[in-house]
Amino acid sequence: MTANDAGETIVSGDDVNNGLSFTEEGMDDIEEVVPAAEASGDERLAYQGLGQRLLLRPEIVGVLFAVFLYLFFWGATRPFGNAGGLATVLDVSATLGIMAVAVGALMIGGEFDLSAGAMTGAMGIIIILLVKETGELGGAGLNYWIALPLSLVIALGIGWLNANMVERTALPSFIVTLATFFVLRGLKLAGSKITVDQIQVGRADEGAGFEFWRKIMGSVWIRGDHPWESRDLVYTVATTIGGVLLAGAVCLFAFRRREKLNPAGVPVLLAGLVGIGVGAWLTHSLDGSDWIPMVVIAVSGVVAAFGLGLWRLAPLSALAPKLPTGVLAPLAGSLALCGAAIGSALAFDADNEEDLFFPVTEQGLRGLLFIVFAALAAGLATMAVSRARATSPGTRALATMVVGLTIFGMALFVQSQSESPKFRTQLFAILSLAALAALVWSVMVSRFEARSAPDRDADRTARIVAGLGLAAVLIGVAVRVLFSVEAEIAAEDPSRLAKFSIRVVWFVGFTLLMSWVLRSTKFGSWTYAVGGNKQAARQIGVPAARVKTQLFMLVAFAAWLVGMLLAFRLNTIQAGTGNFEEFEYIIAAVVGGTLLTGGYGSAQGAATGALLMAMAQQGISFAGWNTDWRFFFLGIILLVAVYANGAVRRRAEAIR
Repeated sequence: MTANDAGETIVSGDDVNNGLSFTEEGMDDIEEVVPAAEASGDERLAYQGLGQRLLLRPEIVGVLFAVFLYLFFWGATRPFGNAGGLATVLDVSATLGIMAVAVGALMIGGEFDLSAGAMTGAMGIIIILLVKETGELGGAGLNYWIALPLSLVIALGIGWLNANMVERTALPSFIVTLATFFVLRGLKLAGSKITVDQIQVGRADEGAGFEFWRKIMGSVWIRGDHPWESRDLVYTVATTIGGVLLAGAVCLFAFRRREKLNPAGVPVLLAGLVGIGVGAWLTHSLDGSDWIPMVVIAVSGVVAAFGLGLWRLAPLSALAPKLPTGVLAPLAGSLALCGAAIGSALAFDADNEEDLFFPVTEQGLRGLLFIVFAALAAGLATMAVSRARATSPGTRALATMVVGLTIFGMALFVQSQSESPKFRTQLFAILSLAALAALVWSVMVSRFEARSAPDRDADRTARIVAGLGLAAVLIGVAVRVLFSVEAEIAAEDPSRLAKFSIRVVWFVGFTLLMSWVLRSTKFGSWTYAVGGNKQAARQIGVPAARVKTQLFMLVAFAAWLVGMLLAFRLNTIQAGTGNFEEFEYIIAAVVGGTLLTGGYGSAQGAATGALLMAMAQQGISFAGWNTDWRFFFLGIILLVAVYANGAVRRRAEAIR
């Protein structure tokens, strides 16, 4: 941190890297100093564009990996893209994700807990033993209302003990918690044999109050039991509104505001929005089988974007289009890779399901090559557009338009070559929307001035709009996934039997809570500070020992919660439950962008890593491969993610 001539504090990016982190409220105060710093030429506070801000997010690489893995298994397996497959992936990721988020927070604080996995199984066994009926091979016979708080106290005590041993002995947390792991592992085995004379402890349902707590910890939503004929209409409306809001938020983030709003743009914007609504209604009415809705949505999208710009954004003074080699080369490479993707799809038989080599069929190799070439083409296209930004608005608009037209060409090819409905309709629709987004963006770039200076008010408005848009999209997707229609039930569609566990709700809730804690509270700032530089944090008044104790107790709380969820799900806990799963928690956190050295990461990143690992595990199972291959996948994912996270972070900070 440094001070300007007025004595005001200025925070640099180096402060965050050294362990000092600040809440959003604190950053609002800091941003008031930014204009003065920029006027004096302080390069540390140069404006960051939307793309650069996203690259600086810890979870961005994990999100991109998750999207790629989802598309891969969605194309390679039949159940992965339906509600049943999604329910399975979410269920697997729920307990893994809760622990990954807690362990990730501890890693941000600069510590590890190798007893976390064993602790989940231990908590499940303790809960069952506390409520199990008394007898020769029974338990304590307590009511759940007594057993659950008592088991929580035990869990928090283990976390407190781990933290105090680390602090008082000055031993690495790796060693201390490894010892705790073996202690818990031995207690589970020996304690189970002494108590019930076997290595599994069962009958969680013997405890008084089981039915009440089962609704909270073990209830299941069966999709086929909840038909709703208006489902598709609600899904279409919600996702359309959400998509429009997200697009508007991107424009507010990326372009400079007018000094004086132009009311002439409002009717143009409203006309475009009405057109988008009509197109969405036509899509629902015609089941996406006609080209008319697509044209209506495309034209209306351009009109709405232009209206928003005319109303709120500053017009562009000059285009100056040109195509330098730095832009032309990756653009040509992207087109060549698109050609390779099309060529690979034409070279193999789409109907041949015979093995070429384990575990790939000719049909699977065709899809794999197409996806890989298309992904590489997308990477080069992104590079071309990024480089075009540094030349001129006209170059950027031209490069973006070429990318959009290429995407639409790929969409038409997919539709013409695919027999599967999900490729002919769903993938075609996704690619068409991506092409439309590129077209709209090229229009905006060619007409309105990109932002080159911070604008706190515009950012705040954009965040609100983006939040509303994301909420609308998630609501629409949730409605589509959770509810069925009579046609699906009558046709005995397997997806009608999809079961969504309440464990997913706990996972989402815990992730949102921890995201808020780490980003917007004093404790969150202290966690980043202690993990980045413990001594420096102490010198500025951060209670480092107390923070680390609370982080260890947080992991213990998460283990208690997961142990309880397992007890209500399985009714019987094996003595080996949870052993060695702590490595999967760490992998999930690292894949989600958490640094092993501490001081950097996010709760949503760890949750994304858990989802990615669950997709790999279930995708392999759905593909009919030997499930042992998931360990191979985990190793590859870990290595690639660590390298990619470091490379993206260094790249983003280098141009900051």
